[in-house]
Amino acid sequence: MPKPNIVLIVLDTLREDHAQGLEPLTQLGFVKYENVYAPAPWTLPSHASMFTGLYPSEHGIHERRGTYGVDLAALSRIRMAKLDGGILGELKAAGYTTYLISANPIISQDFGFNADVQYLVDPVTTKTMTVVYTKYDYMFAKHGSKLKVALELLRESKYGMALEAAKLYLERRLRLIYRLPRYLSERYVMKKGGDTIIRLVNHLKPQEPYFLCINVMEAHSPYTRKDLVGRRQLSYVGEWLATGQVNPKALELWRNYPLHAQEATKIAIEIVHQIKQKGNWDNTLVIITSDHGELLGDGGLGHIYSLLDGNLRVPLYVKYPGKSKKQRGLLSLTEIPRIIDPNIDEIGRSVVFAETHGIGDPEPFGKWKRYINSRHYHHKIRVISAKRDFIYNKTEDKVEKVFREYTRDIGKPEIL
Repeated sequence: MPKPNIVLIVLDTLREDHAQGLEPLTQLGFVKYENVYAPAPWTLPSHASMFTGLYPSEHGIHERRGTYGVDLAALSRIRMAKLDGGILGELKAAGYTTYLISANPIISQDFGFNADVQYLVDPVTTKTMTVVYTKYDYMFAKHGSKLKVALELLRESKYGMALEAAKLYLERRLRLIYRLPRYLSERYVMKKGGDTIIRLVNHLKPQEPYFLCINVMEAHSPYTRKDLVGRRQLSYVGEWLATGQVNPKALELWRNYPLHAQEATKIAIEIVHQIKQKGNWDNTLVIITSDHGELLGDGGLGHIYSLLDGNLRVPLYVKYPGKSKKQRGLLSLTEIPRIIDPNIDEIGRSVVFAETHGIGDPEPFGKWKRYINSRHYHHKIRVISAKRDFIYNKTEDKVEKVFREYTRDIGKPEIL
């Protein structure tokens, strides 16, 4: 039998309890798995774990105080290269052609996710970008302003690059102005590139066997036209981190999350139909999941900074080309390589983990940054099993929160 095609669809920021729109997948031969946990509460370390089968502390691609933006991107590139890209490298070596379609700029070659063919979709303008676009994005981030980038390029006599950067900036501004009237309707706020991804998949003529990874951003913020750039959201997240309390006014900014989650699931279903139409469906492995969830006021706000269920519990649906794999125990997204491995019949573990390494950059929280509790900068690990469920603060070497019975005499797993 020829090698199966492999498709991994990640619905960024989709909580398990808001993924009901994926239920129709079971009618297409998908297996729905239960008790699935993300290994980290945000995109980069979680994707790195999906690709490598390692937890964040093991692959080293995660947030840390003082390391963010371009520095974190550089770290990720180095680490992913050392790991040969995880399943990307393994599948290339096995004769696969690899494809990546992402509306999240983090899931790109800038962070070490190197596919043979890549398409980046700008979630703001919904336009397909090139690597050149992301290069200037990181230059803008590093220098802090577009003007500083332009002056630096002119000073170095890089006139062509200066014109290219100016063109990118103006193009984005014009596209935003063009789309501005649409933002009078909340409906258009949820459009973050999914329709463009569907068109790309429709026109894609992959060379078999192929591996296709897709990141869909419709369930990610912003969730309202009242906070398109996220400043108010970040302020409320900062207030929660500083005070431990969720401001009731903040909930308005997350009120539309269920609609955005529903939109993400609709896009996933349409992508599946597009893949099916390409043929060889019976010999195609399709995995649909999320990289993390989102707190909606239930214990906090947003993601990255919390190890609560709203951030960690994610959906997982798999359509196998042959016999389905049985689930034994709990599932972590670190099991993705094992789902792909044709020589493994069962998946699952008695204990799974999730990690946060704390806040990397407090600046976005504005006035609240100076009041944030120091514990939010600590390395914390949630340990989950059938009998025990707790958060261990590794920085302070103590159990911080108990969800189910914890006894010290069980001994520390290696990751602790």
